[in-house]
Amino acid sequence: MYIFIHLAGDKTSDTVRIFHYILILLLMFAGSLSAQNKVIHELKQTLATKKDSIGYVNVLNQLGMQYHLSNADSCFLFSVQARDIATRLKYKKGMADGLNNLSIFYALKANMKQAIEYDYKALLLYRQLGDSANVCQVLMNSSVYYNYEGSDPIAEIFLQQAMNMGKHLPNDSIYGLVLINYAIHFGGDSLRQDSVLWAIQKAKEILAKYPGSRNHYYIEAIEADEWMKRGEADRAVKRINQLADQAISEGLIFVGIDMLEHIETYTKNGHNTDIIPYKEKIFALAEQAGYTDLILPAITSLYHYYANKKDAAKTATYGKELYELVRRRQEMNNNIQVNHLDYFLKEQALTEWQLSNKVQKEKIAKTNMKKEHRQILIGLLSGVLLLLGGFTFTRYRSYRNLRQQELLMADMNTAISEKNKQLQINDDFKNKLIAIIANDFREPLNNIIKVAVMFRNNAGKEVLQELIDQVDVSSRNTLVVFDNILRWIKSQLSGFVYSPMACPLLPFFEEILQGMAPALITRQISVGLNIADDILLAGESEMLQFVNRSLLYYAASFSPDNHTIGIMAVKEAHQVKVTLTSTAPEVTAEMAAHLFVHQEGITMVICKDFMDKMGGQIWAEKTETQLQLVYTLPSFN
Repeated sequence: MYIFIHLAGDKTSDTVRIFHYILILLLMFAGSLSAQNKVIHELKQTLATKKDSIGYVNVLNQLGMQYHLSNADSCFLFSVQARDIATRLKYKKGMADGLNNLSIFYALKANMKQAIEYDYKALLLYRQLGDSANVCQVLMNSSVYYNYEGSDPIAEIFLQQAMNMGKHLPNDSIYGLVLINYAIHFGGDSLRQDSVLWAIQKAKEILAKYPGSRNHYYIEAIEADEWMKRGEADRAVKRINQLADQAISEGLIFVGIDMLEHIETYTKNGHNTDIIPYKEKIFALAEQAGYTDLILPAITSLYHYYANKKDAAKTATYGKELYELVRRRQEMNNNIQVNHLDYFLKEQALTEWQLSNKVQKEKIAKTNMKKEHRQILIGLLSGVLLLLGGFTFTRYRSYRNLRQQELLMADMNTAISEKNKQLQINDDFKNKLIAIIANDFREPLNNIIKVAVMFRNNAGKEVLQELIDQVDVSSRNTLVVFDNILRWIKSQLSGFVYSPMACPLLPFFEEILQGMAPALITRQISVGLNIADDILLAGESEMLQFVNRSLLYYAASFSPDNHTIGIMAVKEAHQVKVTLTSTAPEVTAEMAAHLFVHQEGITMVICKDFMDKMGGQIWAEKTETQLQLVYTLPSFN
């Protein structure tokens, strides 16, 4: 643990901090089991005897959870296998546990974006299952990931939700770990010292009820930190080394690394010791268990140390590892996204080919009809020449055939008229599509061109990192626009049938906030959600997400920096009223009144179209400086 040193105001590396955060996350699952290797051996024996598929999935997930304390790659293999089998069996608990394991695996690999994605999927499944304990721990994990990403406001939202849920759980061991996480997160906040000290004391009381758990490492590390603060440095160092050796002997490699990190902290607080052997030991353990992505600063420090010492062998060893870590992070940032526009164009080409095929069939039918008509006339003339007595019958038959042809021609004229109308609708639709591209794609494309020019000018390392982040944000925004256009296009095509379903409003806005987090953080705009967990709207999920995302983006665009946007949902009779409130001095009352009818704001026109399809209403109001964006939809309940 690092709680008390952190409270004292000492500065620590990001590596130490993330190790403490993720260690809390990992030890949540260690429970009161015996030595790590023994537990894994017993689970593998149980796995060989399991015949029931669900039981097999549960053991695989337990193995994955155990292995991430000692071998990240083994954790990944067992978790992927468990998730795949659970998906095939439609076993939601197994799917959620597998996703949770994968989330922790990617956190160990310092890939927090992937960790957040899997964590959110696990959260949705645990909420469907009503598993409050796992919902609490996943919320806490989310706060850890967002804190590591630098998104403190979002991290604090998830942490507060975990605190509120944890104190009502019958198994309060999870609540104890949430309290420790709270103390680490707010340890440097001078205004929260009373609440931090209370959280530490409360966590000690709770964790004392579980003496056989891995949490004793926390308690004893806290005691060693207190000795250090009292000047008993040798005693503290000796105890930390004992804890590290004990953890490593039990197969808890990650715990051992965390214990050794305390020594570096002690040296920064004035204790005179050679830190290099400890860093080398940490590197060896991390390399053995697959945790090297989390100790990048330590590897960098070792590389510079031996480079200055002119030790070529060790400089090459750590330089190679440093190169591999940087390369993996670069690959992580350069993942190629799906080209949705290319997919739509291919789909449109297929539709046009089908329409052309229908036209060809109609031409063939018309040619056959003319051929049949000629045959009838020839038969008529032959009948007149051969059978004068059959004149009346032949005349009647000719009249009947002509009548059928007239009806057929009338039907064909009607069909042609309908096709002309459809062609006119398609032409109007294409004009709207061009307007969307002109309005909504100009900004992201300009941003990408700007970044490319700055790359060509060979900017410095820090500037390049900032540019990479800009490319990431711009690409994601462009992808969101493509998704929105694709969804609107499909709703306009013939054959689209609206089928309402249950749409949970709170998770929808949480998902949107994840995507908009970088932009909101840059402008220091916060979002307050006042939405009950049980509110369900009757609508189409993709349409509703487009409307929610567009309204929030519009409110954020016109809000000043350092501002809060409020989102509130209220049940009214058989419908739900959703209101987004912000300060927008640039928007006039007249602009608000015509926001959803002007063709210049094509995105808002699409929102109006979607709300009409879902049987709802949408409008905007401006009173003084307050802008309210409001819509109503039927309640699914």
